[in-house]
Amino acid sequence: MPYLTPYHLAEQNAYALLGPLSASLQELERRARHYSERLAMEPADRETVQAAQRALAAARAEIERLRQSSAPTR
Repeated sequence: MPYLTPYHLAEQNAYALLGPLSASLQELERRARHYSERLAMEPADRETVQAAQRALAAARAEIERLRQSSAPTR
């Protein structure tokens, strides 16, 4: 897993690192919404995918809250 190798010499901050995590969650949320709106599936499966979408949205909102609380002050 090359992305686990330390490659930055400078210290990193949470605000910068949480942005890409939030963006990835947003993409997964969009994918789940697309699946539930456009794909043929049993109602129970659709509800499960919609629940996953809600979980992703909640996780993204929490990441964004954490990100904003860690914003650098200058």
